[in-house]
Amino acid sequence: MRVPLLRSLAFPLAAAAAGAIPLCASPAHASRTGYRPPEGAVFSHPTAAGPGRENAIRDRLLDLIDHAAPGSTIRAAMYLWRDDAITDALVRAKDKRRVTVQIVTNNSSDSQARGYFKLLRKKIGGHRPGFTDGSWAAECRKSWGCLGTGIHHNKFFLFSKVGATPDVVVQSSANLTLEERTEFWNNAYSVADPGLYAVYGDYFERLRGGVDRVLPPPDDAFTHVVSGKHALYTTPSAGYGDPISEALGQVRCSADPKRPTRIRIAMFKFGLRPVAERLALLRAEPGGHCRVDLVYGMLGTNPEAAIRMEEYVREGVDAARECTEPMTVHSKYLAIDAGAGSFEGVTGRKAVFTGSLNYMPYDLRRNDETVLRITDARVHDQYRTDFDRHLFPTCAKPWWEGD
Repeated sequence: MRVPLLRSLAFPLAAAAAGAIPLCASPAHASRTGYRPPEGAVFSHPTAAGPGRENAIRDRLLDLIDHAAPGSTIRAAMYLWRDDAITDALVRAKDKRRVTVQIVTNNSSDSQARGYFKLLRKKIGGHRPGFTDGSWAAECRKSWGCLGTGIHHNKFFLFSKVGATPDVVVQSSANLTLEERTEFWNNAYSVADPGLYAVYGDYFERLRGGVDRVLPPPDDAFTHVVSGKHALYTTPSAGYGDPISEALGQVRCSADPKRPTRIRIAMFKFGLRPVAERLALLRAEPGGHCRVDLVYGMLGTNPEAAIRMEEYVREGVDAARECTEPMTVHSKYLAIDAGAGSFEGVTGRKAVFTGSLNYMPYDLRRNDETVLRITDARVHDQYRTDFDRHLFPTCAKPWWEGD
């Protein structure tokens, strides 16, 4: 069932009931039991953090592509595409199982990226204005995104049917490059949800519609649509709010120090001042027990901005870790555990916000991006484990926290 596309100038936050993550059959038993696509979060780790987890996200994508049903459709929106294995898997699906493959990428001036796109277009097929059927690979207009005057920074896949399961969505923080696997921490989330699939599909069609534009994009592609335990926010947003600071505004800190409210943020670029200010307000709440932990790659994109942002972070965060080369945090997620406090008036609620959006003003207002909210305790705990067991203990203390 398709969900109507709703547009809003504000960032309303909808309550969604938590749900369980179903177990899935392994590919080895797919022929006997029927393949069931994996659901939930998956995390890739850089080689320097210990080899063996670099290809986790790529392997999930390959698994889904290889099990795409004959005659189904795969749509993908990606910032950087330099992965022969993914391309070859899509070509096999197209040629051997008549799977329709449609891809939108950013237009890059990098010579290596240009070469990969030309090869992708040659193998999949080229896009023509007004041509929506069949297989094709397209890129946004040079120097723009498809909907914003920044870049096309999306990272998601849509599968109309995998095995016998329809409407599978994969939202990732990872680009399809070698360095994303070997040098960066990333995450992806996959789920079968007809309503969410329809919402992403509408957004994909808007991206496709912007491929051939001749005038600058309007920088106004904000949507907020809810489907059960999921909500999707799309950018660029021409407004003045943002979904992350609005979400934090709905947190009420726990009064019980034994069950504190916990906020964990893993972010490549952290430079949204309203988010940092919200965090500081939570920490200063009288009688409240909110703990805020941050893992970041950079604070702003220039030294002056980084110095200003550092001041806000020191006020709004209990503990921070800096994760840069050779194992840079590239994930972009916020995990909220209300504990004995509340989120949106619900005691103990757990939710995750993940996607392609770095917490930067320009990215919010100019880029093609998605933020996916998941209100699910089990999924939240997957992100908590990634943060507490891997990211936070592996990354370095910033200078102000000492050795």
